[in-house]
Amino acid sequence: MLTASIGAAACGDASTSLRDARIVLGSPDPSGGGSDAWDAGVPFDATLDSGSRADVATGTPGNEPMSPVPSVDPPAPDASDASDAAHASDLSPPFVFRDLNHVLATGEDLSLGVFGTPVLSTVPVYSNRTFVTGVMSGDTNLTAFIPLVEGDVVPGTLIAVETMSTSFANAITRVALADLNMGHRLIVSAHGARGAPYASLKKGTAPFAAGLAQVQAAYDLAAAAGQSYVVRAVTNVHGESDSEANNPSYAANLVEWQGDYEAAIQAITGQPDPVPMLISQSSSWTRGVGLPSTSVIPNAMRDAHIAAPGKVILVGPKYHLPYAADGVHLSAFGYQQMGEEYAKVYRRVILEGKPWEPVHPISVTRVDEIVSVRMHVPVPPLTFEGLRVTDPGNAGFEWADDGPDTPSIVSVIIVNGETVIVQLSHAPTGGHRRLRYAFSGTPGVPAGPRTGPRGIIRDSDPTLSTSGVPLYDYCVHFEVDAP
Repeated sequence: MLTASIGAAACGDASTSLRDARIVLGSPDPSGGGSDAWDAGVPFDATLDSGSRADVATGTPGNEPMSPVPSVDPPAPDASDASDAAHASDLSPPFVFRDLNHVLATGEDLSLGVFGTPVLSTVPVYSNRTFVTGVMSGDTNLTAFIPLVEGDVVPGTLIAVETMSTSFANAITRVALADLNMGHRLIVSAHGARGAPYASLKKGTAPFAAGLAQVQAAYDLAAAAGQSYVVRAVTNVHGESDSEANNPSYAANLVEWQGDYEAAIQAITGQPDPVPMLISQSSSWTRGVGLPSTSVIPNAMRDAHIAAPGKVILVGPKYHLPYAADGVHLSAFGYQQMGEEYAKVYRRVILEGKPWEPVHPISVTRVDEIVSVRMHVPVPPLTFEGLRVTDPGNAGFEWADDGPDTPSIVSVIIVNGETVIVQLSHAPTGGHRRLRYAFSGTPGVPAGPRTGPRGIIRDSDPTLSTSGVPLYDYCVHFEVDAP
């Protein structure tokens, strides 16, 4: 048997032999059920902070528990946690309570909610905050906190939008209360820029400086109020501009970007806590300049996740989300759902102190024409999506090599709830063999679950969005070497 290791943390040996119990392509979702884990919780307490803003609707005062807790030990590990711990680097230290937990938001258009209409989050339901200047906070007049709602105007337009920030923060507070029995108040503030590649957002640029100004302002406000404060993470929604530039250094850029944020933030706050960067793969390159069929950026994002475990953290892809009509930006519900997906990862990494791996390959083996791909599966079993995301062919898989007789894919099945078996038409003979997933798209088509580069492999996470949509973890875009 020929074997190729492809960089992700291995989780032990598992059989890749064909068994009678299989989930065949297009079979119904075996997970069933649902979850009320993110149902609405305690309303916002309007009396906690000063500050005003004309378009903020005041919620009903509530009683969210915010009493300090010196520390919270992570929950006892289950079998999957033990497997993760054995094969992934340590992430954050044991969780330590702070009164105010700041999350910065950077990136380009999708970090700012471009095309995210209508505004959905207009009434605060928890004690989460942003600056008096709004979610797109800027770097001046950061003089007070106000209740967190959406409705900021996209820079350069008159259009009020929904970003991912409020759904992200509210989902975190909700699960902290419901599942972990603790208060967790967030401050979120965005400082991204439209159409900005890494070179226009990195250390030394105006947006980066704006993010640090937000940290300094929040730190000062917390100190003046006698509240403890920490920056927990940076959310980053980015990659489209660097895809158009075909940036070959993007993986290294992401690692550098996270390190620069962490060092600068720790210098301001004095915190020992790390500041991971949460990212998601861009999935809309077929609508980019030149209308390419492939992009180097999604794979670079996975490379950064592997190269900097616990520092650059890949949440997942975006091909399954609802898109706006242009097929590049998300709809308001798309931004809301993306925020909740980031929140799932924040919960695991920050609140529970556990490693996060999206659905992606751990290893690839081959015997003649049978290729076995063992996947990391956050919530087993691995299964096929047949409704929300349509099959682009072969469940999204492609085989590539340099031979004159490149085999085609005959079938794709799932065995053991974690392994994908790809059967080729014949054993490959060419060199530079690669297995690809959600890798190629039709030039010019919009991104999305029925048109863009995509695949139908996902886990069985029963968590529900506030809109009632299951928050499954879909397999990331990838291209890996194969034996």
